[in-house]
Amino acid sequence: MAKASLNLKIKKANIIKSLETALAERVKRYAEQEAKEAKHLKDLEAYYATIAKLIKAGKGKMSDITSDNWHWRKTKGVTRFSLTVELPASLVPKEPEAPKSYSEYEYKSDKEALENALRLLKMCEDEYVSASTLKSVSEYL
Repeated sequence: MAKASLNLKIKKANIIKSLETALAERVKRYAEQEAKEAKHLKDLEAYYATIAKLIKAGKGKMSDITSDNWHWRKTKGVTRFSLTVELPASLVPKEPEAPKSYSEYEYKSDKEALENALRLLKMCEDEYVSASTLKSVSEYL
């Protein structure tokens, strides 16, 4: 059985446009990350406030109450406790999902790779992109 070779004919302009879009999305994602994390923290505070209201209203059952005698930093006049509270699932709101983190290292690496690929493709005189070139940039598309 003979193997058939794969012959791709994808225009360079289409790949360049796709890479530029991918780069713009990454720049936007990194720029918006701080605001999304701040919003998530605000949403978490509201979520915890709702849980506290449910506990204060007596909707939950407390168990496993222990005093925290081994806390590394004793605060004068304060006693710390750990406890487990069981609340009916129907009363508990859905916990806000944390935004997917995008580290500075990952952002810089992606941005550099995309910019390099764009620079090289723009210098190329061929109208179509080879399969090996497409494979090397496909992870960013």
